[in-house]
Amino acid sequence: MSMLQQSPKLRSLKLNEIHHDCFVSRDPMVHWEEPSSPETLKFVLETFEWRNYRGWKKERDLARFILKHSRRLKIATFSPPDTTQLRTEFRTTFGMKYRMLTELARLPRGSTECELVFG
Repeated sequence: MSMLQQSPKLRSLKLNEIHHDCFVSRDPMVHWEEPSSPETLKFVLETFEWRNYRGWKKERDLARFILKHSRRLKIATFSPPDTTQLRTEFRTTFGMKYRMLTELARLPRGSTECELVFG
């Protein structure tokens, strides 16, 4: 979140993926905790894109935070990983994609104009 606090004019944010190692690490620098809402989210961010979104709990928590606090967000795009490039145990099935989509659609949004795109 420090990146958002240091980027007061950030209008577009793109995440490629969050590595699993960050979530199991004991290092407090890589363990995300919900902070207070940066001004960037409240008043500036308009587009958000997350590639290789897997729907893990920590990913959902971060997605929930961004959607909830981004008052000017116009479009939020979430894309699951390309299953052809993943090992079998990490592949995303149709059922998993449906679950991710329904979970994302239920998250509260700070912007009434926010369009949710999945795929």
